[in-house]
Amino acid sequence: MSDYRLKSILNRNFKPVQFRANGKPHYQMFLEIESDVDKNLDKITKVEYVLHPTFKNRYRSVANRDQHFQLELKAWGTFVVRVKLFMIDGTQTEFTQAMKDNLEKSYL
Repeated sequence: MSDYRLKSILNRNFKPVQFRANGKPHYQMFLEIESDVDKNLDKITKVEYVLHPTFKNRYRSVANRDQHFQLELKAWGTFVVRVKLFMIDGTQTEFTQAMKDNLEKSYL
């Protein structure tokens, strides 16, 4: 089992938006990396998230360690995310996880 997992956060204070006429409402969501040992995050230099194929820019890289490599996005539902961790020692770790497996609904 990986030392890392994906955490998904749904912002309940965000008013959903529609990007197309008659389109589905999209909600503000955040993805971030968690570990049982917070120091494990110090081993990561950046994270690449591979989103659902319907996203125009489905490959997103973040390097904000202080925010747990958080990525903000708008989505109408949950999906499986592929996560690639780039480590300080030059290695890479990859895993996939469904957003709904670790979904938190918060009032941000």
